[in-house]
Amino acid sequence: MPTGSCLCGGIQIAYEGDPVFRAICYCHDDRKMANMQVFQVPKSSFSVTKGQPKTYTKVSDHGNEITNHFCATCGTTLYRSGGAEVNHDNIGIRAGVLDDQSILDNPPAIEVYVERRPPWVKRVEGAIQLNGKYEVVS
Repeated sequence: MPTGSCLCGGIQIAYEGDPVFRAICYCHDDRKMANMQVFQVPKSSFSVTKGQPKTYTKVSDHGNEITNHFCATCGTTLYRSGGAEVNHDNIGIRAGVLDDQSILDNPPAIEVYVERRPPWVKRVEGAIQLNGKYEVVS
């Protein structure tokens, strides 16, 4: 069972099974949160095993409410919920909080908001390329 925690260890998480998908997003929110991969996992396989995260809800670049779940002590955002309709049954775990970082050896399968990808970041070979409207682009 993959596990993770915030920087200070006050909040711990776990999930069972494999992520529904692995993505990297270049929206403004994700760029502000270090632009690390996001693993979407089913809510039913996710749990907070220690502590109680604080939450902050805002309107995303897509116009949907999205909630950040973070540690009140160290400020680490561990996961997000809500957002696009397609993700309402999932939790978006920030891959950088996972204890086993070897999971990052595999590249993301999807890149989102590719029109905002910094010019010095290369396209992920083989990844589905989506624009900010979730439309496939070449």
